[in-house]
Amino acid sequence: MRRTGGRPVAEARRTITVVIPAHNEEAVIGRCLAALLADARPDPSDALSHGLRVLVVSNGSTDQTVARALSSLAGRAGSDQVLDLPEPSKAAAVRAGMSLAAAGPVIVLDADVELPTSAVRALADVLDTPLAIVAYPTLRLDTESSSWAVQRYYRVWTSLSYVTASMVGSGVFALNGPALAQLGELPDVVNDDGWVRLSFPPERRVVVPEEVTVFAARTARALVARRARIINGNRALSRELGLGDEPPRRTAEVLRQLRVGRVRPVDVMVFGALTVAGRAAAVVRRVRRDATWSTDLTSREVR
Repeated sequence: MRRTGGRPVAEARRTITVVIPAHNEEAVIGRCLAALLADARPDPSDALSHGLRVLVVSNGSTDQTVARALSSLAGRAGSDQVLDLPEPSKAAAVRAGMSLAAAGPVIVLDADVELPTSAVRALADVLDTPLAIVAYPTLRLDTESSSWAVQRYYRVWTSLSYVTASMVGSGVFALNGPALAQLGELPDVVNDDGWVRLSFPPERRVVVPEEVTVFAARTARALVARRARIINGNRALSRELGLGDEPPRRTAEVLRQLRVGRVRPVDVMVFGALTVAGRAAAVVRRVRRDATWSTDLTSREVR
């Protein structure tokens, strides 16, 4: 275990703990932490002022993830920590981080996304209200460096209600104390954010307007591989929760978006083709009993 800092956060100030599981994320962990900490200066005049404690949990990394996280956190006065777990397991990394979290809100953040400080505060603030026990930022999908086909796919995907309502794929979720108590220990699931989302009713989940930036795959091949991984992760989660194996079909909603002009025919054709390709790739992985976690390196190329 490695640790930066050492001075405890003042008890008079609410502490937000951000847990960042990271496996071989040397290319992006600095970018993630820079966005997170850009405005992390508590305002003493604000009654809701709070400190920010960062726990980066490297798991099975063989690159410079730990060193770069330590460098990014150097000089901060607080109780930030960088943990170095030997085994590659996102679920174990999240559990380790949550076990060290302060009493305030806990945010679990993927290392390859950008969550600004303003969004952290918005998530913590909404969790202080009776409205929610789970909160998400609004998804902003960066497709600027993606291929034409990937951009067409995501034009349709981001128009679907299940994406906009529950921020599927945002790479971040925030929990307050009651949610943590209800959730218990995270099981060994690939789809940790899906497990959290399905553990609470929709009326207790709130989306704040502040955004998280998620970087899309750059190529169609990378997108298909990502979709295959997600499909199989969702199947495993559904079996664990007793929800069945069949993924939901959204053809009717896609056609409705086409009718109202939110997407174009070419968008729908590309979306359909890549969706079929992703499902086929997922089947191939299951037949081969390939349960390894595949990382999309194209989206981790720093812009």
